[in-house]
Amino acid sequence: MKTQRILTSIVLAGALLLTAAPRAVAGPQGEVDRAMAAVSRAIAEAARSMDRHAHTFAADAQSGKVTEKFAKTVPLAKGGMLDLSNISGNITITVGAGDQVVIDATKRGRTAEELKEVTIDVTPSPNRVEVRTRYPENKRNISVSVEYHVTIPRGAGATIKSISSDVTATGVDGELSANSISGDVHVTGAANLRAAKTVSGDVTLDNATSTGACAVKTISGDLTVRGLKAREVQIDTISGDVKLDNVVTDRVTSKSISGNVQFAAPLAKGGRYEMTSHSGDITIQTGDKVGFELTASSFSGSINTDLAVTTKGDAANEAGRGPRRHSVQGTFGDGSAVLQLSTFSGDIKIVKK
Repeated sequence: MKTQRILTSIVLAGALLLTAAPRAVAGPQGEVDRAMAAVSRAIAEAARSMDRHAHTFAADAQSGKVTEKFAKTVPLAKGGMLDLSNISGNITITVGAGDQVVIDATKRGRTAEELKEVTIDVTPSPNRVEVRTRYPENKRNISVSVEYHVTIPRGAGATIKSISSDVTATGVDGELSANSISGDVHVTGAANLRAAKTVSGDVTLDNATSTGACAVKTISGDLTVRGLKAREVQIDTISGDVKLDNVVTDRVTSKSISGNVQFAAPLAKGGRYEMTSHSGDITIQTGDKVGFELTASSFSGSINTDLAVTTKGDAANEAGRGPRRHSVQGTFGDGSAVLQLSTFSGDIKIVKK
């Protein structure tokens, strides 16, 4: 199937990122530049191909004149999980009273016959409710989308997977993982967020919490995180900007190949904050109550700080060896946190908030 071929190309591009880039890091900076650029082009093209295919599919389905409603309510024990998988059609998850999962879905297509060929399977068990959209295996050109509005009990969690859908989850108390291939992911008020990921689309988190590590990733899109509390935050994008605002965490690992990185939050004592961008600026807005050890480097950009960092000399530049590389190593205050910032083509700024 075409979808499978495109997904394979994305996987191969991801493998290239994991294998080619580390080998190039050990070589000259020019090789790093070329390797990362090749990886970025490969993955971006895979994402665009998936995006074109998925959006065409969704547009065909949603332009249909025929609709069919589906409704089902099933019990779910306290602390249970919803597991929902879809192909095309937006997904909205909310929280309600009681101990039931309320599923309202709308199928859209070109003909009533096509709608009948796409089924919604609901498999309940005491601690888990599985919802699956089923398409006929031996038929092509079935242009049907299924839009879900699902209400789960308080204390329940959810795992959401879709190919061509926007995913929106609000107020989920249990463990939450929200994933899409082509679509935006929006999470608000989650109490135990594990992952919010898409391949082609934006990810937005508002006022979420994670009891452990939280992964926020996309290939082609922006990542915006506001008011997140987590032990560890892992941020990854290939082509897009990263914005972290009022994030309370002991550890941030943020990587972007083509995009700016902005972090506006207090640092934690003993925290570790690693942020890299190949082609983009890195801006840190933080207070002066927590000190940090700073390591910052930019091959072709400048490094500026509003805070009084006591710097160490760059031995390579002082001796005149190697390429001209802008780098700063130093300490602010008690140096209790670690701040590592690196960009190849961009500026680094530390601004007092």
